[in-house]
Amino acid sequence: MSNANHKQNRADEQDNEIALVVGSLFNYTPAEDRESYEEEREWVQQIQDSLRQEGVIIDLMTNPGVQIWEGGIRRYGDLYRLSQAAAYIEQGMDITPLLNKKFTEDEDLDPILKQIIEGDLDTQFPHFIKPDGDPFFYLPIEFTDPIIIPVEAEEGFEFDEEDEDGEDDFVSFGSSPRLQRELYVLNNWLVQMQVPATHPVMRCLASLRQAAELSVTNDLPIVVW
Repeated sequence: MSNANHKQNRADEQDNEIALVVGSLFNYTPAEDRESYEEEREWVQQIQDSLRQEGVIIDLMTNPGVQIWEGGIRRYGDLYRLSQAAAYIEQGMDITPLLNKKFTEDEDLDPILKQIIEGDLDTQFPHFIKPDGDPFFYLPIEFTDPIIIPVEAEEGFEFDEEDEDGEDDFVSFGSSPRLQRELYVLNNWLVQMQVPATHPVMRCLASLRQAAELSVTNDLPIVVW
């Protein structure tokens, strides 16, 4: 993953490895910093135009700098284990060993998740499992499949020019309404399996559900970074 800088790094302040923000893709308003706003505006316009080419029509230019909620996920491993749990349950696999397994940063990508991400295995959780990047986004609009588009870095969210494989940088988008429904199903499954509400994957799930609900209710994107 590449690095992303935000005007206020709430992840550091709250000791969260992943930050969740419901609000505008802009960090600045014209009144705060006209030059930075104009630089961001070019980047957001590029994103909006690229999404339109994919059939997703959304206005990302309004309410610059607005943020209504900031939360987070304590550890990246919690999100990874939750993704694994969703995939394993779909395949009829026991998730108990998975939930008791300590996450390590040198873990190889789970082969089932890899098949889902590469499109070789169907899932009912595409908007939860597939979006990736640093940052990535959920939009408060319905569309069927997550979208990946190439981007050029601008002020606010800074990307490396190329990733480790020498490929152009990209950003991915999921649908907040779809995410909300997927997480509702996943939550019901985990509750039925009596996974404690205090387990890290359940706390992770609760944060994601709160972000999705606020995104849909307030018609604002989710930024995950």
